[in-house]
Amino acid sequence: MKTKLIVLFTVTLALVCACKAQQNTNTVAVDKKMNSSSKAKKNILFIAIDDLKPMLSNYGETQMKTPNFDRLAGLGMTFTNAHVQYAVCGASRASVMTGTNPDTNKVWDLHTDFRESAPDLISMPEHLINQGYESTGTGKIYHIPSAAKGHDGKTWSIPHVMPKNFDVKYGEPALNHYQSPVTKAKMVQLTKEAEAKGIKKRGKIRQYVLKRLKPSTENVAVGDDAYNDGLFTQTALKQLEQLELGNKPWFLAVGYQKPHLPFTAPKKYWDLYDREKIELAKFQQVSEGTPKFAYHSFGEIRAYSDIDNSLRVGDKIPEAKQRELIHGYMACVSYIDAQIGKLLDDLERRNILDDTIIVLWGDHGFHLGDHTEWCKHSNFEQATRIPYMFAGPGVKKNQKSHHPVNLVDLFPTIFDLAGVQNHAQTDGKSLVPLLDDDKGTTIDMDYAYHQYKRGPKMGYSIRTERYRYTEWHNDNYRSYNNYNTSKIAGRELYDYEKDPLETKNLVKDASYKTIVRELKAKLKTHLTQ
Repeated sequence: MKTKLIVLFTVTLALVCACKAQQNTNTVAVDKKMNSSSKAKKNILFIAIDDLKPMLSNYGETQMKTPNFDRLAGLGMTFTNAHVQYAVCGASRASVMTGTNPDTNKVWDLHTDFRESAPDLISMPEHLINQGYESTGTGKIYHIPSAAKGHDGKTWSIPHVMPKNFDVKYGEPALNHYQSPVTKAKMVQLTKEAEAKGIKKRGKIRQYVLKRLKPSTENVAVGDDAYNDGLFTQTALKQLEQLELGNKPWFLAVGYQKPHLPFTAPKKYWDLYDREKIELAKFQQVSEGTPKFAYHSFGEIRAYSDIDNSLRVGDKIPEAKQRELIHGYMACVSYIDAQIGKLLDDLERRNILDDTIIVLWGDHGFHLGDHTEWCKHSNFEQATRIPYMFAGPGVKKNQKSHHPVNLVDLFPTIFDLAGVQNHAQTDGKSLVPLLDDDKGTTIDMDYAYHQYKRGPKMGYSIRTERYRYTEWHNDNYRSYNNYNTSKIAGRELYDYEKDPLETKNLVKDASYKTIVRELKAKLKTHLTQ
């Protein structure tokens, strides 16, 4: 009897151990599957830069000192013919963050919140959160006045941060921009003057001050953390530490405000450039045969107190001031280049640089005197063309593509690279076929597109490798209305192979008749499909 009990106990113990072993095997398999799934979803560093045109050394601008843009370019793909969908902050950022064109999300200005104009849309990070990601950010990702509460709170699983911990040596910049002691003292004086006149509301006081003193540039010897963009980098590095301590894949957005006006950057970045050697725009007049309504009188920069407010289309800012402004723009770009270097250094220190998807983009270009234009707000090349760079897993290193692409394409591309389920919402297309070094893999679309409104006229353009064709439609036309050739108020054609500066509108040139017909058909298909 005793022997039978021992045998029974031994068999039972063996069965229990076998079950336990099988359970452990299953657990390990599940853990491996979960770890594999987690690794399949890649971390994403999303860098947005305000008003940045491709005035960078990796885009062939030899006068620029931007080694960290070069460094990022060496890690992946640089698109040289990339364009925004609308050349103004609010509309462009709503477009890229939702993956939709302005006529879909109905944001064509600086004031509209896409959550109100198109409430069925979701944001790119919102979709990632639904796919198991942590999402957080700092700086300007949406246009701040048009974003919902919390810098569009639905976009972040960890709240977005706009830091104010400025270097105590300098304190907070006056009116969010200025650190010059002289400027600060004068602004304090003007604030007291406004209050003495009975002006009480903060916004009205701000308007009073800026109407009298609003410098377009500032060059003072301060550290990077004296201005907002230095703080954004600080904050991003802290956020990265928090994200890396978690167990989820992450999306970290860093939105730099420079080189947006005013051109304020620490003196060390101004010192990188010799103002007298700075290249001014070569073509400073309106183009031959181009409709006048294609231009604007650059009201954004005329709002600064050191710019002649009487200037209009065709008028030039004096050369000395042009040099100062371009110098300031270049200094701001180098300031941002240094911030990007700090981000890349930290990824490298953590040994995750090659494992992190990095995308960098500008929200539109910027006129610096060409066509006598300044700022953005047009359908010309300098307003629509942007820097657009990808790096990380799935992207071959040190590549350049001249294929025309759109900023709205970022939405599906980032999901493909990250290894998450894509989203049907987008008007864009994945650029993954272009991110390798195989010339045989490409995308079907052979043009980029964009639009800009001037009064009741909406201008729509397509940009191929060689040409830009634009139609200006009357009566507040949008692409969801019926296309009507009789409502076209003006057209433009530029040949960048023969005329890269857009000096002449060729739309009526008989030698381009076939090209015009082909491009018109492409644009009409784009607007009506």
